[in-house]
Amino acid sequence: MVTLTSPRSLDPAAPGRRRRLVLTAAGPVFLLLIPLALFGLYGEHLPDRRPGQGWSAGHAVVVMVYFEAILLITFLRYRHLPRVQRVLVALAFFLGLSVPVTETLSMLAAASGATARPGWHLVVEIAVSVGAPALGWALAGPLPPSPEATAAPPPHVPAMALGPRQRAVFTASAWSVRRLAAAAAPAALTAYAASGDPRSWQGPAMLALWTLFEAAQARTRLQIDGSGVTVRVPWLPALRRTAPYASIRSAEARAEAPAGRYRLDDSPAGWGVVSGRAPVLALALADGRRFVYSTREAETAAALVNGWLRRLRQPETTQC
Repeated sequence: MVTLTSPRSLDPAAPGRRRRLVLTAAGPVFLLLIPLALFGLYGEHLPDRRPGQGWSAGHAVVVMVYFEAILLITFLRYRHLPRVQRVLVALAFFLGLSVPVTETLSMLAAASGATARPGWHLVVEIAVSVGAPALGWALAGPLPPSPEATAAPPPHVPAMALGPRQRAVFTASAWSVRRLAAAAAPAALTAYAASGDPRSWQGPAMLALWTLFEAAQARTRLQIDGSGVTVRVPWLPALRRTAPYASIRSAEARAEAPAGRYRLDDSPAGWGVVSGRAPVLALALADGRRFVYSTREAETAAALVNGWLRRLRQPETTQC
């Protein structure tokens, strides 16, 4: 008996997805549990607060439901992207632990009658803010292996002929005014959030990092060599991504980017850098998505990628 399996059932993101979903949902629960535990242990010693000032059980429930909805909707949208899901787990733990710990320390200081918060409070807040996402990242577990391509590019695509020991490197760079404009919104939100409650420094810090992340990507650099296709951000060296040849099916040059959102972070369409209406290098990836990069030398770049792929895979295909 032969069983036919639909390609859609072969989901490379399925291993560990339920675990990542449960952890994502668990993070915001601490927004409610920590204040409730505080009220249960020290309720009679806490100072009375006016409505709208500080945390209450009702406030905690509203905040928890809000973040649960945002995180779970985002998780379901990126259900096929385990890398994004792991980041969501880390973010959920940051929100669920860092924010209530800050408020807890503030309320305990007020309950003790202290006129100023001890300096060790800030040390604890920073430690929790760093440790909470690290804990979530670790609990999310390793990512499932990425799909790999084994076939050589189709015969009709342009490919640069490379000798057995010949090495070739291609580099290009691009500016994106759109990326600078995109950084203006979080920059405005950062300024607004910073003018609020000085105790809630986590929100402005996250917005500032978001602004930096957006602005830094206005300048990028592409490199194609024997290791694959790499995109670097000169202003933030840590922001770099590589598409190894094992994950690439073939390359082509297009007059403009295909429909979809292409950034250094993953999206359902793929990832990459698009600036204006310039020609783009488009890679067909093994997971069904694309890598896209805007460059006037897209045809040369595509031919070089296909040349590397043919040299790596042609021996395997000729033996079949």
